[in-house]
Amino acid sequence: MTSGTREQLLHEVSAVFCEFLECATHTILFVRNVYPAELFERRRKYNVPVRQSRHKDLNDYISGAVADVKIWMDRGLVEKVVLSIEDCSTRQQIERFVFEVDVDVTGQPTNSPSKGLVQAHSLADLEDALRQVLLKINVADSLLPSLSKDITFSLYVHTPTTVQQENDNWEALPGEGPTGGGAIAAEAALVPLKSVHSGALRLQLYAQSQGRRQ
Repeated sequence: MTSGTREQLLHEVSAVFCEFLECATHTILFVRNVYPAELFERRRKYNVPVRQSRHKDLNDYISGAVADVKIWMDRGLVEKVVLSIEDCSTRQQIERFVFEVDVDVTGQPTNSPSKGLVQAHSLADLEDALRQVLLKINVADSLLPSLSKDITFSLYVHTPTTVQQENDNWEALPGEGPTGGGAIAAEAALVPLKSVHSGALRLQLYAQSQGRRQ
């Protein structure tokens, strides 16, 4: 596989993943009551009921952060993306949704006659895998403890090497970076949600929460 072919396939897979990630972020915020339910409207993605915020500033933050994820993912640098739910006043992590992602394009067929390298059936398989993840997110609230009301969230990307963030959409969160401090406790409960493998994409989603479900 040539470097150009690899980059194109990586770009196509990352585009699908980041479209999913944006949808998943909105749905998690709704499911975990980070913002009032009336702030969200009903949508469908991959034929799954999901929610999307109607708040422009929130939508702009999420889309900007996901756009940054795609920049790093197009370079093959993303190891995981973390949606961190935090206390508003202390920024202490209360809960994390961790998307561990691996894109391996080295063994993928590239003899498709179509313009895109991700063939139609492969794309359908990938979207079906992401559909399964969205279904699991929709029931995550039943697996996790209730959260306090004074909470907010941030999105963070983990890369194999220290990356200097150059975009205002990214903040240095103690605990997600090398500084430590506000990270969720090491003994926090880990709740596996869904693991999928479709074509070049491997994705594992799990949650970590400070509390315990009653």
